[in-house]
Amino acid sequence: MTGYLRCPAPNCEHHTYLSTTRAAAEDMTDHLVARHGFPEVSASYQAQMLLPITGPRAAA
Repeated sequence: MTGYLRCPAPNCEHHTYLSTTRAAAEDMTDHLVARHGFPEVSASYQAQMLLPITGPRAAA
């Protein structure tokens, strides 16, 4: 599947491309903890709840 996960934090443009959904969620968890100061458990939950952005616009 091609697509990406976009950071749920307001005004953040960070996104992680999907190789596998699990790896993308782990990368997003790391970003949320390091960049936005989320607690690990909260960041992990937020990352796992994100829906992949797919389709023709995802490739752009």
